[in-house]
Amino acid sequence: MALRLVDDDREVSLNLPADPTALEAIGIQIQRCVTTGSQNAFELRLVQRLIELVDADLQPPTAKQLAYAINIARALDIAVPGEAFRFRGSMMAFLDRFSDLHRAYQGGIGSHITLEQSE
Repeated sequence: MALRLVDDDREVSLNLPADPTALEAIGIQIQRCVTTGSQNAFELRLVQRLIELVDADLQPPTAKQLAYAINIARALDIAVPGEAFRFRGSMMAFLDRFSDLHRAYQGGIGSHITLEQSE
């Protein structure tokens, strides 16, 4: 018995190696979910665990990062890229690009700084 993780949208899959006892337990769990109709709870637990395993740059940004980005965007009158709201790596790139400019603006010298100088 083999376990395969499939992403139909991207047409990719991973074969997940595991010892036979673990594969048997997973197979029984899946059968149990299907026969009892309790798959939603298992699916939610499984997806949560998978998200925890995704590389850090692909995880969602933290609440603090979101708040800081919105603060920067309002102060500098710029837009936060949509990708930054979805992925921590993109959010970090946005914050790295504009945090110094934001600090300077907050320090009272914002009227002398333009976005072109930050690029």
